Amino acid sequence: MIEIIKKPFVVLWKVWFFLVFLVSGLFLFLFFKWYLGHGKYKESLSLLRIWSYFVQYTTGIILIKKGKENFPKPPYIIVSNHSSYLDIILMFTVIPNYFAFLGKAELENWPIVKMFFKSGMQIAVPRNNRKGSHDAFIKSKHALENGTSLVIFPEATIPTFVPRMKSFKNGAFRLAIETGFPIVPLSFPSNYKRMMSGGFLKAQASPGFARVIIHPAIETKGMTEEDIVPLRKKIFEIIEKELDNGN
Repeated sequence: MIEIIKKPFVVLWKVWFFLVFLVSGLFLFLFFKWYLGHGKYKESLSLLRIWSYFVQYTTGIILIKKGKENFPKPPYIIVSNHSSYLDIILMFTVIPNYFAFLGKAELENWPIVKMFFKSGMQIAVPRNNRKGSHDAFIKSKHALENGTSLVIFPEATIPTFVPRMKSFKNGAFRLAIETGFPIVPLSFPSNYKRMMSGGFLKAQASPGFARVIIHPAIETKGMTEEDIVPLRKKIFEIIEKELDNGN
């Protein structure tokens, strides 16, 4: 009965959230287009941060950060669970330094989003293309070597059984070990409650607190290929532990 009463309010809030997101995104479109066209990626990121704050404040999403002091000197690799599209929006106001996303190649076909990937600001990873995946790996190494931190969701998608995580893929950990840069694990334990992936009428959503835990950085210098799986398992456990603590 309670769920039936709540449903209209959930739908109304979702409508409001997407209206705020789309209208403000369209308003900023020309600014992004100009910045990206002139290679001004840092300015684009600053504008994305402003956009993220605006969306949060106008839709009632209150971000609570724990462990802000754990960010090391850049560059570093951020590895996070992926339970909601909100993870991406909030990431702009979580990470203090310049960074880029590694994202699935399908994002190059999404309205607005595609211009960030096609411009070269973000790095697209073709899932079923070995050469394309290798090229993305090389681009990622160059980005890190040039001082750009990277955000990677090692589940590669939002699982259907959130808040539990899918097994991690090796790419982020191989990249960290080959470059020697640290990994910063992040846990988003409550984003799926703010905005769950799924049907517009069925999926859970609400304004409220969105927590992020920034864990201490894990150094990778001196590690070898044999350390990829143990490192992957260790970081999975670090992130998962906070998911077990609820919201």
